[in-house]
Amino acid sequence: MAEDIKQFTRSETIFGDPIEIQGNTIIPICKVSIGYGGGGGEGETPPQQRTGGKGTGAGGGAGLKIEPAALLVAKEGKISLLQIGGRESRVGSFLEKLPEVFDRMRHAKEGNGKADEAAST
Repeated sequence: MAEDIKQFTRSETIFGDPIEIQGNTIIPICKVSIGYGGGGGEGETPPQQRTGGKGTGAGGGAGLKIEPAALLVAKEGKISLLQIGGRESRVGSFLEKLPEVFDRMRHAKEGNGKADEAAST
């Protein structure tokens, strides 16, 4: 189990592959949460039940959660971090932010194109 946890918590899980969009580089960043536990016990059947007997038991479990946390955006030599949600960050909030990111990049590109055209005339 430790090897499985080690596999999920490597840097490639936290930092996604860079994505190139219109000359900008976007790197997704994820948050990884891991929980595990176990326990055991023993007991006897209460006297009012006629089955009688003793027993023992044990169990364990683990859980892993990976959720988007932020986008690292590199544009024109500047780097910015766009956080996704707060404590209750979910995939939905990640998806809600994407149009805003793309709009910002599109407007920035359109603004740069107009400046280039004005400079050339």
